[in-house]
Amino acid sequence: MLALFDLDNTLIDRSAGLEDWARGFVRSRRLVHEAESVICDRLRERAYPAEFVHLKEALGLSDDPDDLWHEYVDGVAWSVRCFPGVREGLEALRGAGWTLGIATNGAGDTQRAKLP
Repeated sequence: MLALFDLDNTLIDRSAGLEDWARGFVRSRRLVHEAESVICDRLRERAYPAEFVHLKEALGLSDDPDDLWHEYVDGVAWSVRCFPGVREGLEALRGAGWTLGIATNGAGDTQRAKLP
């Protein structure tokens, strides 16, 4: 038997992870508080490298967009958490002989970084 799951906001709380990462990014760069909303609004649905070209300009950053993307991938991977009961549920399915998989439409490098 096979069970496929979406990752973001199904198994993990991507929204809270994004907000945590954005808050820390804004603090570390000493950006205005409103920058957190700009980041979250831009990345709420999905995040891809091209979004960081826009964010660089919108936030007045001097960083290379590619460097910002990699900072995001690493940072958001550490910021996301599974919803309560997810790990136990997945372990129970595995214990019952299920094969588990992730089906996602997010950027591959970001999604792989989020997997425990």
